[in-house]
Amino acid sequence: MPSNRIDLVAASAMLALVAGVADARAEEQPAVRQATMQLVLADPVTLAGAGARNPTVAVDPRSGVVYLAWAREVPGAAPMATARQHKRPDPKLEAVVARSDDGGRSFGTPVIVNASHDKVQSSSVSPTHVAVGPKGTVYVLYSREDPEFALEGSPYRGRNLLRLVRSDDGGKSFSPPVEIGGEGDEGVVTSLGMANLFVAPDGSLYASWLDTRETFAHIREHKKDPPKEAYASQLRVARSTNGGRTFSKSTLAAEPVCVCCGTKVAQGTEGPLFASTRGSWRELKGSYDSVRDIVVAASSDHGRTWSEAIKVHNDRFKISGCPDVTPGLSVDSKGRLHAAWYTGTERHPGVFYAVSSDQGKTFSQPVALLVDEWVPYADVKLALDANDNAWVAFEDRRGDIDLVQLVRIGADGSLARAEPWAGTIPDLAAFGDGAIVASGRVAAADADFGRGGGIEVRMARPGSGS
Repeated sequence: MPSNRIDLVAASAMLALVAGVADARAEEQPAVRQATMQLVLADPVTLAGAGARNPTVAVDPRSGVVYLAWAREVPGAAPMATARQHKRPDPKLEAVVARSDDGGRSFGTPVIVNASHDKVQSSSVSPTHVAVGPKGTVYVLYSREDPEFALEGSPYRGRNLLRLVRSDDGGKSFSPPVEIGGEGDEGVVTSLGMANLFVAPDGSLYASWLDTRETFAHIREHKKDPPKEAYASQLRVARSTNGGRTFSKSTLAAEPVCVCCGTKVAQGTEGPLFASTRGSWRELKGSYDSVRDIVVAASSDHGRTWSEAIKVHNDRFKISGCPDVTPGLSVDSKGRLHAAWYTGTERHPGVFYAVSSDQGKTFSQPVALLVDEWVPYADVKLALDANDNAWVAFEDRRGDIDLVQLVRIGADGSLARAEPWAGTIPDLAAFGDGAIVASGRVAAADADFGRGGGIEVRMARPGSGS
């Protein structure tokens, strides 16, 4: 297994970037200290075996109850027909949720939340997503495929729609699914992907996704797919003010954006709502490839209108395709917006963290959490604990075995790391002064790509020592 030490090149780059964090807002945002402390990990809890994939985790801050959601293969079920060409049938999946009353040390029997006829879809950037409301209501957002959907003049077959369920009894039972993004709400034909669910402090629900309505409109008008340079997605957000029973028509938060990267929504107890994903612009002269940097848009009216999306940092990450990874986004008790992301730019590939103290208008100089001469695509997640410490979990796929890295950037400027462990596609939730991390187990060498090797859960706490 590769060592978790930071080599000299990485360390030099990190220190150079860390030195730039103390800017004109130093009194609001202390510089990250060079010394690192160790995070303490509890023994992992294995929650599911092969065929389980893409877990998400949420904590009820009032009770400490932990909820874990994921997609799993239905044992013994016949494969599901797929609309995608030249692809063998998919395994039948179901969306499930399990509850832990002891802080993630053990979990109860998983509860199936999808309708029996749903063709559940799951990916690293569009997982089965669990969230908890301020009064303990449990929500789960999942994706389903409509394989019969077709557009005249295009080989495109199938589309994805979103469904949401809720539980008022602590995850014991769930409501029938409510569809999000259908023609009845949106007024147009579209497909929704890379979805995320966020519960605001006031109890409002926000579903975000990448939307293909413009591409579908082009196909319906011209009876053919749009040229590559015209193909793009929209970042759209829909709100529910009645506990997910109905959603408003979505609004456009940003375009053009990458077609396959994850989306995030965040808001503090006061201040604007934020939405983020990876942008896509043809802005470099002489380059056919798009620049795909992380962007954030803000809304001061609960998502009815949005500001122009701005880059978190001008990485100038140029690539012809989508990296299929997710950024981290959260707002602390002081209203500061924290962001963490992956970039593959040739100038400084790696995983970075920055903070905005002016409601997303500008961000601090990025802090390097992982840098090297070459850093493969990495999914990144961020959560803030009760003391405004930022916990960031991300993939480190530089070696023969994929690893999960966990870093805590303290509100006081301290930096703490955990010993990396073998795993993929982490998700995390913070509570108290710690965090709980769910990640996929590394699948066996002969396993099907994307099938999933199971799920592990780890609790993390700040330790001591340098």
